[in-house]
Amino acid sequence: MDHSSGTDAANLEQICERYRRLYAGAVFDVLESLGLPNQVVSHELTPLAPEMRLAGPAFTIKGTLACERDEAGRHQRLRMTHEMVYPCIEVRDRGTPFNVAIYGELSATVARAHGAVGALIDGGTRDSGKLISMGFPVFARYRSPVEAFGRYTMLNCQVPILVSGELTETVQINPGDFIFGEPDGVLVIPKDLTLRVLEECERVKGLEDCARTEFARGDDPVEVFKRYKRL
Repeated sequence: MDHSSGTDAANLEQICERYRRLYAGAVFDVLESLGLPNQVVSHELTPLAPEMRLAGPAFTIKGTLACERDEAGRHQRLRMTHEMVYPCIEVRDRGTPFNVAIYGELSATVARAHGAVGALIDGGTRDSGKLISMGFPVFARYRSPVEAFGRYTMLNCQVPILVSGELTETVQINPGDFIFGEPDGVLVIPKDLTLRVLEECERVKGLEDCARTEFARGDDPVEVFKRYKRL
């Protein structure tokens, strides 16, 4: 994320922490109010464990079909992780028609060492138990023991990619777009709207907290809705 988005390295971690206090419904409602309802990733991309959450700028990986086991090329492509900056979310597109695990414990260990705080994978993952015990949040389409080497390879990084969408076939994710994920779903916030969406979500959440208290004590629901009309 750069200065054009209204953030810098000094406060990005605080922004991520503030996002982690939100919930997907509020983020969706705010994005929709801004004319951006199609920022939701497919519900098929789910967390490996219910407590996992994603919050951070995207570090994108574009994958492709591999037809041979290229060990030298594999090592060269692994060096893409050197470009990661804390606290990013590694995002991989599908990249291959094979149902293979394109992410796992070693991928996460390398990514974490270079600044990643989670991963969004439009494909399969393995080593799920180890990923969970690491406390490294991973959202993926499915789990599979099948080795990806020779069937999938990383092609490029920090380029626009497409991942499966919920309301549209795909959602474009650009480097630096903010990724927010919790068990209800994953949303992509355009990087130049990161702070605007966060602040509006916090405003809405504050109103909802007040309304919830009044609903719970039995106030007239119509009057409560009128008092706390959000947008």
